[in-house]
Formats: sequence, C-alpha cells, structure tokens
Amino acid sequence: MPLRSASTPADLGFAQLLRAHGLRATAQRRAVYGVFAEAGADAADVHLSAEDVFDQARLGLPELSRATVYNALGELVEAGLLGLVEGPGPRRYDANVNPHHHFRCERCHELRDVPLASVEVTLREPGFRVQGAHVLLAGLCPRCAAQAPAGLDSS
Repeated sequence: MPLRSASTPADLGFAQLLRAHGLRATAQRRAVYGVFAEAGADAADVHLSAEDVFDQARLGLPELSRATVYNALGELVEAGLLGLVEGPGPRRYDANVNPHHHFRCERCHELRDVPLASVEVTLREPGFRVQGAHVLLAGLCPRCAAQAPAGLDSS
C-alpha cells in the first residue's frame, strides 16, 4: 500500500497531531501509525504486534528498519497515541487509547476490547489509592465457547 503524500488532509492532520504530542512527523512515524489508520472504523479493535506493524508498514516504506518500527511504536505509546497491551505472547499495540480492558481467547488468541462498564474491579487491600486499572481477562471467546464441548476448558 503506498503511503499518502504529506500534502493530503489526512497526513496534514496526523502531522499536527504528532507535533501536538511533541513528535516530528517523519515518514517512518507516518508509516507506522498509518498501519492502524488503514484499519479505518475497525482500528479500535486492532491489536497488532510490532512484527505485524513492521510487515505492513514496509509495504509502503520498504527501507523501514525493524528497529525504527520498535522505536516509533514506543514513542507513539509514550505520546498517548497508541495503547500497549501486555500479557502472554508478544506485546500488542492498540489504536483505541480510550480507557478500556481486554479479553484474550485462550483457544484462538484473539484479543478484544472490553468496555470499562462490563468489568467490576475492586481492591479491598487497605492503604492503596487506585488511580487506574487495566484488566486482561482470559477464557474462551463466544465463537470458541460455542465450539467447545460442555465442561471442557480451553486446553
């Protein structure tokens, strides 16, 4: 997929967004963030590994190095333009930066966003002041659960 010219309205908006977060709008950052932007309306449910981003971004910018992708992802996370999901397997990068939790299917390994209102999180340990929480739920997604015989877990 060829990258858009820096003069398109979408790229100009992205360049302004990067500058507002203290980052220069380099071709490499545009290529990396563009992988998430290409997902369009589905971007909120896109959770990509750095290798996924590297493979897709190189389609538009073949000279892009793996190290540059990792660096750009780290900068975009630090700037608050991408989220980071830690857990089993490789780190995943999330275009949805609004507060939410995640669910990972133990059978198909799909990672899904879960609205905050769908999960109750309470810390009953005295003395702590919780300022935020990120929950990674694990189990079977509806599709895998429907295929699993009753009473069996994901193994």
